[in-house]
Amino acid sequence: MRVTVRRSDDRPAPVGGAPSAPLASPEELDLAPVPPASNGLVRVESPMVGTFYRAPQPDAPPFVEIGDAVGPGQTLCILEAMKLMNEVKAEREGIVRSIHVDNAQPVEFGQLLFELEPIAGVPLDGV
Repeated sequence: MRVTVRRSDDRPAPVGGAPSAPLASPEELDLAPVPPASNGLVRVESPMVGTFYRAPQPDAPPFVEIGDAVGPGQTLCILEAMKLMNEVKAEREGIVRSIHVDNAQPVEFGQLLFELEPIAGVPLDGV
């Protein structure tokens, strides 16, 4: 048996005589646009709906604190979704400048979690 799946931009007409109405108009949705990062900070946003945890276990130290330097692939937090623990990792190196979510707080898709200051070179305090 062979199965082929293809995606096309053409959408079939709805079944039935009545056209389908959208579930909610853009005005009805209570989604505020995410403001751009200020001062060149990199925003780390939630990739899913879940519960935010700063540490791997309740009695363990947090993955990162404000002022910590992080590298690409370093774990910043854990998001629990449907009893699965998903790590959120830094995509680039930087310094954690702010943490916008409290431990064990529910988060929404796209919600701001961290702001990182990109590292352009060797920091002056490291010289």
